[in-house]
Amino acid sequence: MSDVQLLFVVLAILYAWECLCWLRRGGVAFSSWLGRKWVARHPAALAGNQNGGFVFAAPMPPLGTLFVAHQLPLSFSPDGVLAFVAANVNSGWRPAQSGRFVPWSDVREARARGKKLLINGELLLHVATPGLARYLVSKIKRIAALRPDERVRAIQDLVQASLDVKAIEARRTDWHKQARPICWLANLLVVFSFGIVPALVWTLGFALTWLWLLLGLLGLALTTATWFARAHRGLYPDARDERFTHTLTIALAPTSAMRAHDTLSRPLLETFHPLAVASVLLEARAFNEFARRLLIDLRHPALPLCPNEQPAALAAENFFRQTSLVSTETFLVRQGIEPAALCRPPVLSDESSRAYCPRCETQFTSVDGRCTDCGGLALVAFEKAQLDAPSPGGPARQTFQ
Repeated sequence: MSDVQLLFVVLAILYAWECLCWLRRGGVAFSSWLGRKWVARHPAALAGNQNGGFVFAAPMPPLGTLFVAHQLPLSFSPDGVLAFVAANVNSGWRPAQSGRFVPWSDVREARARGKKLLINGELLLHVATPGLARYLVSKIKRIAALRPDERVRAIQDLVQASLDVKAIEARRTDWHKQARPICWLANLLVVFSFGIVPALVWTLGFALTWLWLLLGLLGLALTTATWFARAHRGLYPDARDERFTHTLTIALAPTSAMRAHDTLSRPLLETFHPLAVASVLLEARAFNEFARRLLIDLRHPALPLCPNEQPAALAAENFFRQTSLVSTETFLVRQGIEPAALCRPPVLSDESSRAYCPRCETQFTSVDGRCTDCGGLALVAFEKAQLDAPSPGGPARQTFQ
């Protein structure tokens, strides 16, 4: 392999790395290649760890679009804030959470340092992005300043704001206007780097073309960085540190410039709940499946419900989960979906099935027992009408205490 060929291999590897997006558990990525059909992607277990995983953005032109949404990682109550949320928008295990509880009366200072959320100078939790950290700090300050009787309504408003479909549509419209030049430049950079440059080097030789090609590559990267800084300032006026870092990286690294539109889109919807984003982007069938899994987990979260045994912490978890459940069911009704119909019991998979786990819906041969995969949730017996109906087949799991 020649040095020129090796150079293109390295460039391709660096570009593939830029196409990877780290997604923390508690978040959902929504991707589309042509902007028509959207797919919800969760952190990949095979390409990640207990805290999250990678999702892969479309590498080929037109490069697609990637949005990321997060569930609120804190449980708010009239008495304080808890660094734990029992419900999980992702299948499988919950993200690691400290379970630290801070009463509102103890909150003297709240601030964000990068992705760290600090209260009174002590770490409360790490969040997915600096923007999400700043958002949560602003809400903590606001709720802490209220009277106890005003906090219930403020927390309800916070949950409802995360489900605001009109605000999501407005953000998307603004993003499309700001990001259009950057999308064109990113596509041009990919075509130039992996199409035009190899063709000219192959036909005219590297020695004759390298300087002009390098100048063209740097010119496109600098132009992309200029447009990116302008769009980022319009969409994220408070994110000055991130804007400087991203703009400098895009200007100096052409592979980063090729994915500049992803850098601009990923934080766009980060403060909205994935359910609301899914209602805007996903097709009806995909949204129903997404909503069903989320609502079931919200109704029947895995045990333990809270690692902190303090009564105030347990009350905070229960208050916020019930507030989220009511808001979620109200949201689904507004979308024309009946929550009770969405959470119907599963169809019998085998004649020997007698019960199922209300969360993961694994079926068991005995009504006595618990689902160890969901932390020991009690099983729910099938109704007689379901047991009398013919089953499609497939073995049921044996019950283990």
